[in-house]
Amino acid sequence: MQFRVRNQRAGCQEYIEMKETMQKGFVKKRIGVILDAEFTIDIRVLNEVNYLKSAGYEIHILCPAFDGQALREEFQGVTIHRFRLSRTLKNKLFGLMNTVPFYEWLWIREIRKFVQVVSPDYLHAHDLFMSKSAYKGGSGIIPVVLDLHENFPAAVQAFVWSTRFPHRLLSRPADWRRKEHEYLSYASRIIVLKNSFKESLTRLYPDLNPANLYEYPNVPDLEQMRNFAIKADIFPKDGRFVLFYFGGIGARRGIFTCFEAIKILSGQIPSVHLLLIGPVDGHEQAIFREYLTDPVLKEKVTHYEWKELSDFPSYTLASDVCLSPIIKDDQHESGVANKVFQYMLFARPLIVSDCAPQIEIVEGNRCGLVFQNRNAADLAEKISILYHNPELRAEMGERGKQAVLEKYNLEICGKQLELLYQSFVK
Repeated sequence: MQFRVRNQRAGCQEYIEMKETMQKGFVKKRIGVILDAEFTIDIRVLNEVNYLKSAGYEIHILCPAFDGQALREEFQGVTIHRFRLSRTLKNKLFGLMNTVPFYEWLWIREIRKFVQVVSPDYLHAHDLFMSKSAYKGGSGIIPVVLDLHENFPAAVQAFVWSTRFPHRLLSRPADWRRKEHEYLSYASRIIVLKNSFKESLTRLYPDLNPANLYEYPNVPDLEQMRNFAIKADIFPKDGRFVLFYFGGIGARRGIFTCFEAIKILSGQIPSVHLLLIGPVDGHEQAIFREYLTDPVLKEKVTHYEWKELSDFPSYTLASDVCLSPIIKDDQHESGVANKVFQYMLFARPLIVSDCAPQIEIVEGNRCGLVFQNRNAADLAEKISILYHNPELRAEMGERGKQAVLEKYNLEICGKQLELLYQSFVK
């Protein structure tokens, strides 16, 4: 393991020195972004790319063409390179990565072709499972930046599909914890959501150099978010006290805890209403539909499967309180979701579960309340507190907004991305 790390770093240095010599001291700044999702709808990746583009880097994206998109496209100043792959086949191959690594081999092949066309100076791979493909696809000499969107070994073991029989026999989700060290070693630099996760990784794997790990949280692009048009009539309140959740829906996201809290509150706060926007986890759609047949909930819950990000500010401003009720586990201890900072930007108070990164943001900035995850009674109590204290809601919302304007935004946090890439030149 350590032998690979040393050789990888030596190879990367030789590669950079060669480029410098060939280009008479000028290191060409071209980044190849490797993503196994559709680039144009991934807000974290879009924000990172926009920042690096504004810093003078030339960006090329490699991602699948799931829905018949063009194989090559110019999009907001970057070039997208796609290859044909159906979502169904992708999901099957991904589920088999720990049995027969066809998915990895597919990506190595596509990255090699991408490298031949683009000649990137760096490969920026998103998610742990893409690091080996990026390293092999770059022939072991192009430096790999590994962008960890989450604690992947913990996340995959929380997925319903990966832990149910018979899927777990083929997907073997527990294997990712064993493979984590190997996959981290393929990267020259690593991006994490929180410094606490960086510290956790370096404690677990002492040969990781802390200087090569950089923190970049899921912060918003202020210019983009504030330029979206506000639609005042997008969700008429009609006297309702609206709780808003935006994102994936399922048990591990804490949504069923929200349902139980609404049932508790229905008699105490007749106007309480839960607005949900996001897709329901595939294996939990039955239980979701069952909840919505409850005579109380069917009148107090509105669910939209999908809305454009441009509508997010309008729905947030139509709400009274915003929620991030995720279940406390190793995955959710690795960072804070996009939605938390986005809620804050539009001056809405938060109620979040007691995951350490959320506690740090909410209590540190006094912009909301924290409840014990999975505890519907505690969540109901926190909702009740904010319902009865409109002035407190306004104060919390304003403090959250100021925190995002001053520190939790792309302009401020994106500097870590620039420092990361400058470290290669140094």
